[in-house]
Amino acid sequence: MTTSRSPRWVVLTALALVAVNLRTLLTSIPAVTVDIQSATGWSDVSIGLLTTVPVIFMGLVALIVPTIAARFGRTQTVWLALAVLAIAAGIRWWATVPGVLPVSVVLAGTGIALASGLVPSIVREQVPDAIGASTGLWTSVMFTGATLGAALTVPLAQLTGSWQAALALWAVPAVIAFMAWALVEKPWRRALDAGLPRVRLSSLPWRSPIAWALTAYMAINSVVFYGAVAWIAPSLNERGWDAEESGWLFGLFAFSQIIGGLALPWLTQKLPGRRVVWVLTVIVTVACLVIFAIEPTLATPLTLFLFGAANSGGFAMSLGMLSEFAPDAASSARLTAMAFTVTYLVAALGPTLAGAILQVFNSWVAVFLVLAVIALAQLATIVPLRKGSIIR
Repeated sequence: MTTSRSPRWVVLTALALVAVNLRTLLTSIPAVTVDIQSATGWSDVSIGLLTTVPVIFMGLVALIVPTIAARFGRTQTVWLALAVLAIAAGIRWWATVPGVLPVSVVLAGTGIALASGLVPSIVREQVPDAIGASTGLWTSVMFTGATLGAALTVPLAQLTGSWQAALALWAVPAVIAFMAWALVEKPWRRALDAGLPRVRLSSLPWRSPIAWALTAYMAINSVVFYGAVAWIAPSLNERGWDAEESGWLFGLFAFSQIIGGLALPWLTQKLPGRRVVWVLTVIVTVACLVIFAIEPTLATPLTLFLFGAANSGGFAMSLGMLSEFAPDAASSARLTAMAFTVTYLVAALGPTLAGAILQVFNSWVAVFLVLAVIALAQLATIVPLRKGSIIR
């Protein structure tokens, strides 16, 4: 990757325009789960697969993102990602046609992986003196997109009279970002991308305890996140809230991720006791899941807000480590490929596991208590993640 840096505002604008699209296609589906099941007759496990499948493809594609970018150029790879996301959303207009939703989520996972796999190395190269702030901006904008997808899909469905149209309208932000990307990433960028690392499976830091600790943290955090994303809105719907109320509560959960994603990476760059903050995010996450499992009507907005902020804030901190723990962009690309591949392949278990528990036990209490136990396991991974650690 080139050592010639673009102005910071150009880099941050470009990252924000891409980031806003990287969760809307995931969080918009749970808001209309009841409508999808009514139209298709799908089981809880099948609905869980709509969140599981894109996460699997996010993991599979993550490994080859640096190679694709080295072959075709970073600018072209991001354009490809945004085009794939626009198509994935647009075809949901025909979501009741057999096979369309499965194809859509495969494309969504592919597009998300293509874009997000480049970010840590871009940050490490372009803004090395502001890794925490840049990562916080990226994650907060990404979670803003998640919030919009969660909160606005039901109102859009009511406005258009079609849940399929509401899902398809999320192609618009991807199209806008696709057009704007040409203004913030110049055509000559492709010629400078020849130095991008071609990541091979054998070159990843498999022998590094720190790399494994960071990867394990991200994987466990993501199992909890994607399990919750898939089932919070349906659980609210079945526990007394109507579809619109469930959508807005889920939107609050997604909004809280903006706060956590923006604040915690910045905070942990300033504090010497970063691992203490990490431990606190785990404790808050576990406590909120237990409360939501056993007493879902107890301060529900506050519980969901704290859960989202703690879970996403912890993940945002780990994203910053993909840049901080690497001595250069090439090392960051290798660490990112390892972490994202393992994380997303493991995280894919979350929605399906939750759906299977629900189908077997018919109990939301069981679903969220299992997620709480899984979240608690994050504590074991935090110990090696000290400031100043370098992965080679």
